[in-house]
Amino acid sequence: MTDIDSGTRLNPARLAHYLAAALLARTADEGARVALVVFALERTGSAAVGGTLVATLLIPHVVAAPLVGALVDRSRRPTAVLAGAITVFAGALAAPVALLGHAPLWQTYLVLALAGCCGPAVTGGLTSRLAELAGPGREARAFALDSLFYSIAGMAGPAAVGLVAAAAGPSTATLTLAIAAAIGALGVASLRLSASDSATERQRTAGLFHGARTIARDPALRVLTLATSFGQLGLGGLAVVATTLAAAAHEPTRAGLLLSVIAGGAFVGSLLWTWRPLPASCAPGVTVWAMAASGVPLALAAAVHSLPLTAALFALSGLFTGPFTAALFLARNQLAAEAIRTQVFTIGAGLKVAAAAIGAGLMGLAAHLPASAQLLLVAAFPIVAGMAGGVLLRGR
Repeated sequence: MTDIDSGTRLNPARLAHYLAAALLARTADEGARVALVVFALERTGSAAVGGTLVATLLIPHVVAAPLVGALVDRSRRPTAVLAGAITVFAGALAAPVALLGHAPLWQTYLVLALAGCCGPAVTGGLTSRLAELAGPGREARAFALDSLFYSIAGMAGPAAVGLVAAAAGPSTATLTLAIAAAIGALGVASLRLSASDSATERQRTAGLFHGARTIARDPALRVLTLATSFGQLGLGGLAVVATTLAAAAHEPTRAGLLLSVIAGGAFVGSLLWTWRPLPASCAPGVTVWAMAASGVPLALAAAVHSLPLTAALFALSGLFTGPFTAALFLARNQLAAEAIRTQVFTIGAGLKVAAAAIGAGLMGLAAHLPASAQLLLVAAFPIVAGMAGGVLLRGR
């Protein structure tokens, strides 16, 4: 079996290899956001410490994104750089098990900040290389599968933490995630991508801020990056709102259910996009309008007082997230030159992660508001950002 037949046929074995490695690494990344809170609660008795640990893991994404992207873009062996970064991520994720409660708290923050600096490799860094596996004309389906497996990781990570923590404790759950990330790194390291004809040109042109300048100067990339980041300011607070809604219904344990149905909806949406992906030329418009559509059911949920109906609206919101993610990947791939493609992916992903973390903090400050008001705030960001992005792209 050839790797890529004449550069046009997607090799199922190589794609499955990539998806398995990415799934392991991203499951660890998604699960860590839950595991750190549960682990900190066990070790320190403070959920607030857990929240700061998660913030320490997430916020460095945006700072390190240009550097990680430039290193990958300039490398003749991009998978080796990505695998190395994911390996460091795995080690830094395991370190708090030995440090928290036994060493000064700043040491735990330091290693998690290091893990956060490697985070862009797990998200945008991996996705940016996927087009090399797909070949011309096959990118839409490949990115749709990547979005689908993102949804699986979003469900599998927190679920794995819950199961392992219940059976063996939060420390074991955290170590399990670190091991999964390490195995994922091995999978990435053994994924040999075709050498690009423009490797030498990439080494010469891919400066540290080249990707950021391209995003700032290209109208479509600028709109997509700003709109998707602004939308995450609201969507990042969904976990806080889900907790408030469940508590208001006197069923606090149902908060996890509300988040799970969003991930389930995203899974179905990704399946639909994988089945019938739209052409790359439609990707920018699909991105912004799907994001706006994801906010509408959340706004409608503000007028609902039934938890099952609220869950159904959350699932409908998630349904639009699958096409949104796949279209965003495809749009970035279409609009970014090969020489700085990884930078564009990592910067975009880093900004989204940081915006989501800030959004969670903002919604934490608004936790005293009624649940309906919180839902309207969460929904307003993606609706406004998506509609504004659609208008600006149409004007262009």
